Amino acid sequence: MPHRSNSFDILRICAALGVIFCHHYYISGREGPAWMNVGMIGGVSVMTFFTISGYLVTTSWLREPQVFKFCAKRLLRLWPGMIAAVLLNIYVFGVVFTDLPARTFLTHAQTLEYFKNLLLYRAYVNLPEVFSSNPLNNLMNGPLWTIPIETMCYAALAVAGVVGVFRYRWLASLVLVAYILLFIVRYNADFTGTMMHWWEYPAYFACGALIALHRDRFLAHGAAITFGLIPVALFFWLTGLQHTSGLVVLPALLIFLGSCSSAFSGAVSRLGDPSYGVYLSGCPIAQAVFALWPGMNFYASMGLSMLLSMLLGYALWHSIESPALRLKRYLR
Repeated sequence: MPHRSNSFDILRICAALGVIFCHHYYISGREGPAWMNVGMIGGVSVMTFFTISGYLVTTSWLREPQVFKFCAKRLLRLWPGMIAAVLLNIYVFGVVFTDLPARTFLTHAQTLEYFKNLLLYRAYVNLPEVFSSNPLNNLMNGPLWTIPIETMCYAALAVAGVVGVFRYRWLASLVLVAYILLFIVRYNADFTGTMMHWWEYPAYFACGALIALHRDRFLAHGAAITFGLIPVALFFWLTGLQHTSGLVVLPALLIFLGSCSSAFSGAVSRLGDPSYGVYLSGCPIAQAVFALWPGMNFYASMGLSMLLSMLLGYALWHSIESPALRLKRYLR
C-alpha cells in the first residue's frame, strides 16, 4: 500500500483508542470521573470514523464513479477485518471465556447466528455464556453495531452515484445539506432528548462527503473555514445545543487536521493502519483482560487492553487487511 502524506491514520488510531477508553469504564463497571463525559468521548471517536469515511469514500467515488469497483473496494475494506474478528471472537475469545463446553458453545444457536455479522447488515454482539463474571456478561463485541450503519452509508452513496446525483456538484451538495438539516431538526438529541445514532452518524458521514465535494476549496482555505466555524459552534454550545455544536465544527476540524502532513504522520503511515483492527478487537480484549485480572489497577488494565489491541490491530493489518486491499489493483 502506498504511504499517505496526511494524518488520517493518526486520527483513526486515536479514535479507535478513544472507543476502548470509553468502553473500559463500562466493561469494568466503573463510573467515569464527574468532570468527564465518558460517553461523549466514545461518541466523538465514532463520529471521527464516520466523518473521515464520508470524506475519503466520497473522494474515491468522485475519482472513479463506477459502482462495481466502488462496492468491491468497500467490501475489501470491511470484510477481511470482519471475517478475522468473527473467527477470533468465536474460536479464540469465545471458546476460552465461555462457561459452556466447547462443543455446546460452538453449536449453540446464538454462536451460529454470530456468523451473520459477515453480512454487514445487522450486528450480533453477544455470545452465549461468555465473560459471565464481568459486569457486561455475554457481551463479546459491542462496537460491531456501528458496522451496519457504515455499510448503509456506503450503499446510500452508491445509489446516489448510480442515479446521477454526483454528476452535479450543486445537486449532491443540496442532497447532503438537506439530510444534515433533517437530522438537526428531527432527530437531534438537542431537541428530541434521545440519541438516535442511526441518524446521527450518517449525518457526520454526510458532512465528510460534503467537504469532499468541495475538496479543492476546503484544502485551500481549511484553516480559515475551520476556525471561522468555532465561534458558531461555541454559540450553540453555550445555548445548550451541544450535539448541534459538534456537528457544526467537528467534521471540518477533523478533515483539516487529517489533511495536514508531517514527518510523524508519515512515519505512522509507514507502519500501516491498525485502526479498524483495533476498533474490532478492543472490546473482546478488554473483556478478556478484566476477566483474567479483575483486581488489576483500572488504568493499568485499560493500558494493557489498548496495547494488546494495537498489537493485534497491526497484526491484522499486515496479515489480512493490507493484502486484501492490494487486490484493488485487479479492479482497474
